[in-house]
Amino acid sequence: MSVDLEMLSTELDGDPGMSAGGYLDLRTGEVFDEGITDPAMVGQDAAVDVEEQPDRWLLFARTGSRDGWRDMAAFAQRQHDAALRERAIDRTGAFGRFRDLVHRESLAEQWYDFSADRQLGRAREFLAGGPVRGAHCAASSPSASTPAPTSSAP
Repeated sequence: MSVDLEMLSTELDGDPGMSAGGYLDLRTGEVFDEGITDPAMVGQDAAVDVEEQPDRWLLFARTGSRDGWRDMAAFAQRQHDAALRERAIDRTGAFGRFRDLVHRESLAEQWYDFSADRQLGRAREFLAGGPVRGAHCAASSPSASTPAPTSSAP
């Protein structure tokens, strides 16, 4: 089975306000938003009854912004500019301010690569801890073959 790490990482790190999580199809490796179980969202014929085949579906919850904030803090700490490090991770409005700073400082490409690598690492960790050992993880990112850096940030 091949699991699309990019799709899994996107779903895991998604906004819990939009969806609480989703399902990994342990037979095919496909990743689905939780809406796949709701006939009102996907149609009566397309809705999946996960209780009908509980061994096939692995439920996962979205993590929200906590991991994204930790990624920003870890990236900021790697920068040489002390002012950038301090301004970038102030909690109030941190995401928008951080995005503006990395673009203004011409660090956007480095940030997006760093962030994607960390998200893929979290998806790998999720798979390593679940009942999908031995699954082949597919990702189109060239950095997907390297482990994501870890951080001791809060």
